[in-house]
Amino acid sequence: MTHETLKLKVPAVKSTSKSTSQGKNARKPVRHSGAYSAQKRPNVRRSEHTRAFEPSKDEPPRLDIDKIFVYRLAPSGLAYQISMAAHLLVAVCEGYSLQQLLAQVKIDEVARPNVQRLTFDALRHWGTTQFWINTHVSNPPAEWIQAVLCVALTQLLLREENEFTLVNEAVGAIDNHKPHAKGMVNAILRRFLRERDEWIALAQTNEVAKFNHPQWWIDTLKTQYPNDWQNILTVNNTRPPMTLRVNAQQYTATNYQTLLSTLGKNARTSELSEQALILDTPCPVNELPEFHSGAVSVQDAGAQFSAQLLAVQDGHRVLDACAAPGGKTAHLLELHHNIQLTALEKDAQRAERIHENLERLKLNATVIVNDANNVHQWWDGTPFERILLDAPCSASGIVRRHPDIRWLREADDLVGLAQQQAMLLRTMWQVLAVGGRLVYCTCSIFTTECDEMIGAFMQHTPNARRIYPETLTHLQQTEVLGQLLPTATEVRNHDGFFYAVLEKTHAVI
Repeated sequence: MTHETLKLKVPAVKSTSKSTSQGKNARKPVRHSGAYSAQKRPNVRRSEHTRAFEPSKDEPPRLDIDKIFVYRLAPSGLAYQISMAAHLLVAVCEGYSLQQLLAQVKIDEVARPNVQRLTFDALRHWGTTQFWINTHVSNPPAEWIQAVLCVALTQLLLREENEFTLVNEAVGAIDNHKPHAKGMVNAILRRFLRERDEWIALAQTNEVAKFNHPQWWIDTLKTQYPNDWQNILTVNNTRPPMTLRVNAQQYTATNYQTLLSTLGKNARTSELSEQALILDTPCPVNELPEFHSGAVSVQDAGAQFSAQLLAVQDGHRVLDACAAPGGKTAHLLELHHNIQLTALEKDAQRAERIHENLERLKLNATVIVNDANNVHQWWDGTPFERILLDAPCSASGIVRRHPDIRWLREADDLVGLAQQQAMLLRTMWQVLAVGGRLVYCTCSIFTTECDEMIGAFMQHTPNARRIYPETLTHLQQTEVLGQLLPTATEVRNHDGFFYAVLEKTHAVI
């Protein structure tokens, strides 16, 4: 989960052999093209990256995403899909999360899968395509036209569409909406086809263009992971797998794997969770056997690891803090029948997701809508034997699933996040029983939110002991036990997560 202020800066990349940092005035202010217009709002306030945006009264008007629409083009055609993907990219430049856009913008259902693919691919290669535009276009056009170029150049780079069809469809998208620019777009795309190798080689001279992350992000990983930073960035730019969590009350992973194979769907197990199955090929959830009756859920293998670390026993009072959308809550209930589980979530809309998931899975928990820090408002005074604190964080470990995060995030965000994490740790420690266990986890790989956070907490908490279960040490990837890096191999394929297991040794008077 991620709770913070998000700001987007379109990556400023120049044609130079040395990597350049992104200055605050590296690019001109965003202009708006397309079927909408809005004022630029530099500071985007969002309580969580994947949450719907709720503007405050003192904020200036933003881009009205309800008015995003593509006229006159058939949704089944690539021109429509390129045009819609470009609109979504411009909205991301306004600070909207892509998850919110895909949920709220009116996209024809026939076109939705390809629009989503085009948009995700473009964001994973945003640094490269922006570098090419800045290098090869003397007077960069308005942002929607640039976005069309980014979508088209990305697909030409990936070679997943017929090249000449793609160029024609991209030009068709421009002709439908900004016909004055179709000649320029046609020329740029055809020039890329002629000079592909030269353009690709030139992009390798700039780190933002090469690795498709902001310079501050690259520099941070270089410092924190000198032996792994390049592999982390490379994995972040790949398409993630579709990983399932089999409901242990209905199937074993092996039995459900067999059921999938009868339908021609291959899957492999994961060492991170006995309930995890990684599909060879993603598919709509409607195609998963018995999905709607709760046989299976979609959850990354790294996220499933928390259940075994918590080591819940029958009769335990368990708290899942910051619980939405409820995947970890449900996993615990699937594994343990006789526990009293409270799911705490401060956002009422997101808390509804917990209810929906529990209802589909036929599980029961006490769901409380309140800020975890407001202990006096929600706690009944009886300590919890187990607490799972899935803390708000930068989400730097899941950017292959949410490629917009890297462009929305700023280095300064980490300071505020660390303050929130420290406060939540202290608060949750108050409601943990003596002899109880707290599992702190984040979907982050930045050490300030992970091992450094726990180190600082341990220094100021005399009754805290950090333990290292064998299951955790077995998965060691770095010098920091508990830090899972984004990985995409045949053996392990999961997002980046951090886990620390703490026990409360005695009461402090």
